[in-house]
Amino acid sequence: MKFFYKISGKIIYFSLLILISPALSQSISEKFTLALEEYYQARYADAYILFNDVANDYGIDDELYASSKYYAADALLKLGQKELAAAELEYIVNHIIWSNFREEAFYHLGLIYYEFEKYSIARARFESLLDEYSGRKYSGSAMYWIGESYAAENKLDDAIEFLHKAIKDKQSNSYRDYTIYTLATVYEKKGDYENAVKYYDQLLSYYRNSSLLISAQIRIGVCYFYLKDYQSSILELNNPLLDDLPDNFYSESLYLLANSYYRVQEYIEAEKVYSELLEKFPDTDYIHDAKYGLAWSLFQQNKYNDAFRVFNHLSAGSDSIAVESYYWKAEAKRYSGKNKEAIKIYRELLSEHSSSFIVPRVEYQLGLLYFNSKDFNSSKRFLLTAASSKEADVRARAYTLLGELELDNKKYVSAKNYFEQALNFAAEDSDVQLRSMLGLGAALYYLGRNDDAMEYLNKILAASPDFERDRVNYYLAENYFDRQKYYQALERFKGINTQEEDIKRLTLYGTAYCYFNLGDYENAAFRFAEYVKIYPYDERVTDAKLRLADSYFGSKNYTASYTVYKDLFISQKLSLDDPYTYYQYAQALYKSGKTESAIKEFSNLQKKFPNSSYADVSLYTIGWIHFQRGDFETAIDKYRRVIDVYSKTTLAPVIYYSIGDAYFNMGNYDSAIINYRKVLTNYPSSDYVFDAVNGIQYSYVAKGNPEKAIALIDGFVNENPSLKFSDQIYLKKAEIYYSNREYELAKDSYIDFIEKFSNSKFIPEAYYWLGKSADNLEQYEDAIFYFNVAFQKYPKSEIAASSVLEMGSIYNSLENYGAAISIYNQALEKIKGSPGIPEILYMKGLTYINADSLQQAYEVFSDVSYYYRETIFADKSKFESGLIDLAAGRYENSDNNFLELAEKRNDELGAKGQYHYGLSLYEQGKYTEAISALVRVRTVFSMYDEWLTKSYMALGDCYVKLDDNRKAKEMYRIVISKHKNDSYGKEARKKVRELK
Repeated sequence: MKFFYKISGKIIYFSLLILISPALSQSISEKFTLALEEYYQARYADAYILFNDVANDYGIDDELYASSKYYAADALLKLGQKELAAAELEYIVNHIIWSNFREEAFYHLGLIYYEFEKYSIARARFESLLDEYSGRKYSGSAMYWIGESYAAENKLDDAIEFLHKAIKDKQSNSYRDYTIYTLATVYEKKGDYENAVKYYDQLLSYYRNSSLLISAQIRIGVCYFYLKDYQSSILELNNPLLDDLPDNFYSESLYLLANSYYRVQEYIEAEKVYSELLEKFPDTDYIHDAKYGLAWSLFQQNKYNDAFRVFNHLSAGSDSIAVESYYWKAEAKRYSGKNKEAIKIYRELLSEHSSSFIVPRVEYQLGLLYFNSKDFNSSKRFLLTAASSKEADVRARAYTLLGELELDNKKYVSAKNYFEQALNFAAEDSDVQLRSMLGLGAALYYLGRNDDAMEYLNKILAASPDFERDRVNYYLAENYFDRQKYYQALERFKGINTQEEDIKRLTLYGTAYCYFNLGDYENAAFRFAEYVKIYPYDERVTDAKLRLADSYFGSKNYTASYTVYKDLFISQKLSLDDPYTYYQYAQALYKSGKTESAIKEFSNLQKKFPNSSYADVSLYTIGWIHFQRGDFETAIDKYRRVIDVYSKTTLAPVIYYSIGDAYFNMGNYDSAIINYRKVLTNYPSSDYVFDAVNGIQYSYVAKGNPEKAIALIDGFVNENPSLKFSDQIYLKKAEIYYSNREYELAKDSYIDFIEKFSNSKFIPEAYYWLGKSADNLEQYEDAIFYFNVAFQKYPKSEIAASSVLEMGSIYNSLENYGAAISIYNQALEKIKGSPGIPEILYMKGLTYINADSLQQAYEVFSDVSYYYRETIFADKSKFESGLIDLAAGRYENSDNNFLELAEKRNDELGAKGQYHYGLSLYEQGKYTEAISALVRVRTVFSMYDEWLTKSYMALGDCYVKLDDNRKAKEMYRIVISKHKNDSYGKEARKKVRELK
């Protein structure tokens, strides 16, 4: 801190002459007066002699004596004789303790010792001043100088303590701006740039005339720079006031300003400021760094030739910047596409700086350049050398590139090893770590280690979701596909949006296969067709065409399927020597409506491949074609031929079942029952047993003998109690009673089922239908009991939500709304995540309406429409909310809800929304707009008679309000013509009469 003195002359001391004793000799008086005159005329040497004479001659210890001693010391001080002055002042503070000048003496002693850098002595004098003259005129300034002394000794915490005290003591601190500035610099030294900025900013804000203003402006810019708040640094360092700075400060401010621009990637501005600095201050200490910064600014603007020139200039040396510049001038060539020149410069760098720290990086770059130019041998040689570097980052990069080289050569084990080495040296969350994990994931995928591959790929997604997103998604998709998780694979394929041709091609192929394996044949067909169109000469195109034909078949586009198969046969890409393809071809013929051709090809297939797995299926399919035509007798003959030709066919159960279906459709129920029974008797473990039981049931019911179906079920289950579907067959018995509305017998049968098959997966369903049976018998307590068992004991079953809804419906019918709300709330907690939750919430809202609790209802409907917006109950809730808003006169809300439903839906809910939108406009007195809204019910929702009728009535009411009675009658008469004898017609006739 610069040292400051303040003149402390006191005109008031002329009045001391008045106090001189009359006995005082005239010569003492004259000397003192003369001394003061010399002092105030700045003739300090003469003044000192006179003051000293007065003090020596006077000999009386009073204020005149003290004044002479003080002014003599002050004269010495002004003459620059600070050591002598200090001796005089020390005499005052130690021997004239009663003097008013003692406070002044302590203060000036502190200043002198500070200037002599005797900081501890200076502090002692300032502290004595504070102890003995606390709260006086020098207190604040003394604390400031104590803070300065601590700062000078780098005792920063002590400095901060006293500087803060000095700031608080505003009245007696003559250095308020300096105090704030010093405090800021101390915080800056501590690296506490936030507090430094705070106090520099105080100085800039409250002391605009301070001589420290420009210095503070620079320092706050510096602090912002170290806080990495480069925009603020730019704002402060770009101040025009800084143009008047001394050269050393100005050049520093320009250097930091240029660096700040660079850090915020404003490279054009950085270039300008670096250039200004180099032009104005060619001898600045920052010259080397500024040129390096300029080169980088040019490089970042893709001005590679200009950057090369600067780097080239800087590279003529041996310091670190020279070596770095040598490296980056080669990079400038590489980035400008001049790889051969880059290689040449790198090789020169290796030759000239063979022992430099930069050698491993150069070897890596040479490896990369040779890799890109497909000189893999040279690439590998340099990369292996780079991989032995002491720099972890270079080793990681070299191993990663070696891994990619091996991956391209399909040497997956070697690639895996290199990528694992790269991970050992890569920095956490670095680009090279992510790249090596991607390579490792790919290598592991090709090695068939799907779980390990996915672990690394998912780590990439967690660390950096946007890193190589397309490749990460591709390998994740392939891994999921290998594990037959086609939904997940498809989602990953969908996340790929690349222009890289190989990835695009494989993604399209993989996406098509995902859809195919998921049974989404329409999407599969679309993708396979696209693949065939875009890549007609690809090695996979024949497979893609075959899957395209299969996809067309699966999506029931049989003509297209047949056409693709036919083209494959004609092009000889496929032959009819493959029974599967032949079978698919015949199936496509049949499905495309070419039934005669299909029958012929199925017959030919059986003859050509009589021992294939498709032979008996082909004969069966011929029977099935006749069945579909309604030619049941021929179908029966063809079915029986399968048994005749292939007596041990595994199709026997379905054949007998199909014969039974044919007889059933002919109305020959006895023959149908005989063949259905063959399935039960001969093939009791067949998957067709359940269908056969259904067939027998329907046959007996058609004959009017449902009791025989029940007897059959009892007999079959008794004989085969342990079959996997015996419980399901036995449950049919109760279903028969229920469908015949014999609810008591149904109840008994469901209870019997629960006792007989207590471990069956159909137990929850049995309790539910027990509840339904009791409900139909108006046995509401029993019904609630059974529904509650289904809900409470089997909350994870699909029937749980349905049971809750049934209980809620019963409670509502009994007007026990509290119980209904209670059971809904239990369900919301117990079966979270169930697909039935939106409906349960909706019913809870309706229950609140029934209980006249409209506010609670409104809140529930709001939740449903917000959290379950993709379900129909969200739209139903919006409608109910609209009704509540309409009743409350909140027309803007109701209109929004009704209009959204009307525009979004084309079903009855949309019709209700459209009608009520018109009704709302009518209530608001907007009759013309209401007419437009109500007319839309007729044009868009005319199939919904209730709302069409109500809209005609409302249209009539609108025309009445507009005094157009003719049109009003026309609307009412339309209602009368369609509803002559119901309530609508009566109301319409009444309105017409009222208009006459």
